[in-house]
Amino acid sequence: MGRGIHREIIDYCIRTKQLYENRDYHNAVFIGFDRHGVPKYATLRGTFGKRFMGEVNGSDKHFSFSIPARNECRKLHLFESAIDLLSHGTLELLSGKDWRQENCLSLAGIYMPKKIIEESTPPAALMQYLKDFPQIKEIALHLDNDTAGRLAAKTLQAILPTPYTVSDAPPNVERIIMTI
Repeated sequence: MGRGIHREIIDYCIRTKQLYENRDYHNAVFIGFDRHGVPKYATLRGTFGKRFMGEVNGSDKHFSFSIPARNECRKLHLFESAIDLLSHGTLELLSGKDWRQENCLSLAGIYMPKKIIEESTPPAALMQYLKDFPQIKEIALHLDNDTAGRLAAKTLQAILPTPYTVSDAPPNVERIIMTI
């Protein structure tokens, strides 16, 4: 059973060279670029029922997989993985919305805060994205509804600087079911 990512979104990612299938193992490869369009990060995900996730050696986590808004936008949606990001885009598209209206960023894995939350530092990918897109003032956290995702959301809400409005918007199962 697949994630059901909309073909329009897959085509966009292939056309912009953010997604391809590697030759040897047929993994999906998600590419993150710097502000100048230079590839800096790659993460692998197994396809066809194979459970595999990994990163390409030499990847820079400051530049994880993202899809910037079509036009300048003050809002950023934050996800644990590229697949979660693409699933969100699919739900937006199926709801009749412009799926590229707002910025979307994957953390390339779950964010692990320190035991003392206040001593934690925000993920490198998030801080780089906010530096590259200074117009962003609102961050919607779409982290998983598991223990790690809830802890990460709580921590990010506590430690992100005050110029940002941070909201917790975990995946909504009812929205997913209604859209299918």
